[in-house]
Amino acid sequence: MADNKKSPLFGIGLAVGAVLAGLAAFFYNPISGEKHRAEVEEKIKEFEEMLREKEIDKRVKEIYGEITAEVKARYLKTKKMLVKRLAVLKVKIKKIDKEKYLELVNEIVEEVKVEFKHTEEIAKKLKDQLVEDWKKIT
Repeated sequence: MADNKKSPLFGIGLAVGAVLAGLAAFFYNPISGEKHRAEVEEKIKEFEEMLREKEIDKRVKEIYGEITAEVKARYLKTKKMLVKRLAVLKVKIKKIDKEKYLELVNEIVEEVKVEFKHTEEIAKKLKDQLVEDWKKIT
């Protein structure tokens, strides 16, 4: 059991090491500063994306209790719906406050609850996760 807990940490450590090695190579390479910054930004984005994948699995497990391709797809579809509607809303009102965000989250959770036949418990966990995201973006 202990070996299973070490494996993800080893993988994350390996990824962090690879990113740091890549960054070191960039800084010792005789390329212009502007090009370096662009390459570093790209590597950081790749690293953040990898970490987001880990975060998605964690969130899916918290909401659904298990990680399957189907429930992960449901979660990602819900997030995509929220991002799309936030973009539309932002164009219309230029600023999204917490109240507008919460209204949007409630609408989307109700829609996916019906579409995916979520229980009240899963819908509440999903809503709580999406509301928690507000804290990260503000």
